[in-house]
Amino acid sequence: MRTLDKSNLGQGEDWYGNTAAVTCFSCGKVFLTSQVLHRKGRACPNCGKCKVLVKSSEVEVSEASDL
Repeated sequence: MRTLDKSNLGQGEDWYGNTAAVTCFSCGKVFLTSQVLHRKGRACPNCGKCKVLVKSSEVEVSEASDL
C-alpha cells in the first residue's frame, strides 16, 4: 500500500478535492475514485487488482485484497 503525496503527485496521478485519478499499477488504466461516491474505495474497473480509497486527508492505493 502507498499513500499519494498531494504536493508531489506522480505521472498518471491527480487529486482534486475529494476525487482522485490514479493509474492502475497492474493494467495501466486511469480511473477516478470519489470519497463521496465510493465510500469503501474503488477497484480498477478494468482488472480489479488495484484499489483506491480517498479519505479526508489522504489517498491510499493498494492491491484490491489489502483494503
